Amino acid sequence: MLLLQKRYARHNSHSLQLVPDRHKGDLGIEAFSHDGFAYQCYAADEPLTVAQCYEKQRDKLTTDLGKLRTKKDDLGAMLGTVVLKRYVFMVHRHDSRLLVAHASTKASEVAGWGLAFIDPSFSIVVETDADYALERADLFLVPTPIVESTPPDPAAVRDWHTANDSLRETAAEKLEVIISSSSTRDLMLDSLIAQYLQGENALERLRSIVPDVHAGILASKSRHEAMLVLEYPPDLTYSSASLAKIAREFAAVLRADYQVLSEQLATVLAWAAVADWLMRCPLNFEAA
Repeated sequence: MLLLQKRYARHNSHSLQLVPDRHKGDLGIEAFSHDGFAYQCYAADEPLTVAQCYEKQRDKLTTDLGKLRTKKDDLGAMLGTVVLKRYVFMVHRHDSRLLVAHASTKASEVAGWGLAFIDPSFSIVVETDADYALERADLFLVPTPIVESTPPDPAAVRDWHTANDSLRETAAEKLEVIISSSSTRDLMLDSLIAQYLQGENALERLRSIVPDVHAGILASKSRHEAMLVLEYPPDLTYSSASLAKIAREFAAVLRADYQVLSEQLATVLAWAAVADWLMRCPLNFEAA
């Protein structure tokens, strides 16, 4: 939404209306403009294959468009004299032409419902943040202090250990392959989990302040994760330095793609990703 707000502030101020969802939902749109554009954002939880991502996006679009009819009275009251000509479905990645075809089919269907607030020429367009290049550049100028991270509260760390013993054990077993000293291994595991929690807190902060950047980071993590088994096959010899190399490489990717991230924050997010990969198994090592 922040990218959209920036565009309207620059080109057509005071014509974009956000639709909050905390009280009785958003009626299938997150914003609309007084010149007849409706906007709905959706970022599917990664990692997903192209087909899986398409299916989730297709189903989300179908569900939200259905609200235009089932919630027509509420929508009509909210829109007033506004007639919707275009429905913009904003997603974090767009990899399938089938989504465009589905959108075209659904647009014709919606136009045939005879709703007073739907224009006969109603159409749907699928967009990503790549369609907002200028606004995204402005976004990178956001001062970094508002998205810095802080270490997790010790009580939160203890609570996480209590609730996620199996995840910790999975990571510990993997580290045992590359770190022989039990004391060193325990120290590293504690540090990794602290970085993971710090990174998760930072991601939540990013989601609330710059949701487009948050979605992009998750997509970058998914792409990087998909390459782990190719770039770091489990049957090769590794050490703790290998983990540092993986973290440095991912931090560099994040810094290059999202300049709103400080070097410190990119490093935290990268180590959080490494910890996540160790606990969930995408990153694995085999004993020699």
